[in-house]
Formats: sequence, structure tokens, C-alpha cells
Amino acid sequence: MTADGLVDRYLDAVGIERSAPTMALLEELTRRHVARFPFASIGPQLGDDLPLDVEALFDRIVVRRRGGYCFEQNGLMFEILGGLGYDTTMVLARVLLSGDEHPGLTHRFTFVDLDGRRYLVDVGFGAPGPPTPVLFDPADPGDGRYRIVEGEPGEFHLQQAGDDGYTSLYRFDLVRYGPSDAELGHFYSHRHPEAVFVNHLVASRILDDEVRSLRNLELWTMRPDGNERVPIVGAAHLHAVLTELFDLGVDEDEADRLFAAAVERSQPS
Repeated sequence: MTADGLVDRYLDAVGIERSAPTMALLEELTRRHVARFPFASIGPQLGDDLPLDVEALFDRIVVRRRGGYCFEQNGLMFEILGGLGYDTTMVLARVLLSGDEHPGLTHRFTFVDLDGRRYLVDVGFGAPGPPTPVLFDPADPGDGRYRIVEGEPGEFHLQQAGDDGYTSLYRFDLVRYGPSDAELGHFYSHRHPEAVFVNHLVASRILDDEVRSLRNLELWTMRPDGNERVPIVGAAHLHAVLTELFDLGVDEDEADRLFAAAVERSQPS
């Protein structure tokens, strides 16, 4: 498949016509991507091979609907944006939600330079992630939902607004990264025995009117008028949730394996 052919097939999948690289197109691409292609850890959970070449990413995320996490989702988006003429830069980051003061570089996102301004584009952080680009300007308060602030000199945090103020999702700097750096972070994230995606079944979709988030045996639906929690009560229930609410390509046998592993992890050690 040619690069242009892959971009055209992607645009067809999200229902967008090819056009010049504008801010409006960038916003629509990211919004539709996080709604259409779920963030998910079923690959690491099932022990799938997860190569990062663009054709494998396209096949896994778009064709077979297997979901993916940052190195996959943002890896594909990086190639799509470049193919559409955007000025892109790969960035790696340290996720801060665990409380670890200096976690590894296990997150990837993209900078897009457009019309003299720089934007953070991240379609691979799951439910807390921004559904549209975030302006990279620490002096700008953002849109009230997300902002970028400078912590230590040269070190930046993406923050999400909540009831108790802003929470730092991850931090990053402006050093240069390349594909080998992404491969290292990706290998840890889906193969290391202590990696989050090896130890937890997660899935999310960010829709215009709600966010759906699965973590192990709990399904959360978050809406402006409140949140709803539903426990997963069996393998058939999990299969229905994954295929109907998240549109993931998971068969019944795989759902059985995922459910059994989640139950085993939930038992006291």
C-alpha cells in the first residue's frame, strides 16, 4: 500500500475528505480518531505481536479493530498527519498518575507546528486524554479543560482540569527522539511483567457526549450530568462490552481469556 493510499483509506474510515492541512482539519481528525478507534490493552493482554510499522498499525487499529495504546495510536496518527502535509515532531513523556517521581518514557505524543503555533496532539492516552489539540504555550491558560505548564526549567506538564484543580497527566521535555526510542518504550509497555498494560485490561472511547472507560472488571461511563459504574459480571458480559460499546474486534474465546485473567488478578495474593 502506498503512503497516499493508506492516508486515503484512513480518511475514508473516519469519514473525512482530504484537504489542506488546516487547524479545522486537525481538530476534526483528532476528535473522530478518539471516538472511532478505542484505546485498549487487549494486545498486551493476549500476547499479540505488536509491530510499529505503519501498515501493521493501520491493519491492527483500523482494519481489525484491535485498539492500541500510545505507541500504536499516536504512531499511526503521526504518519497520517505527515502524509497530509502537517509539520510533525515525535515526543516521549513520563506518565505521572502513579505517583512515581521519575517514571520511564512510556508515553508518546505528537507536536504539530501550524501557522506559527505549536500544538500537542495526543490520541493515545485513554479516557483522561485531550480529544482535540492543546496549544503548547505555558503562558496561555488553555480552554479550561487542558493546559500545558512549565515545572522545572525546560520541563513541561500536560494538565487536566478537575473538581479539585488541575492534575498533571504527564511531563515532557524538548529533546530529540526517534523511532528507536519509541521501540524501547513500546517494548517495555507491552512485554515487561510490571508494565501497566500487561497487568490491566483497559479500554476507552472519547465520544462527543460521553467517555467510556473500562479498567479490568469495571465499566465507567462519564457524562456531563454524572458518572455511572457497572461491574463486569462474566465473560459474555465482557465480550458484549468490548464489541458493542468499544467496537473492538475480540472473539468469545479471547473474551473468556481476558475475563479469566482479570478475575485472577483481582484475587488477594
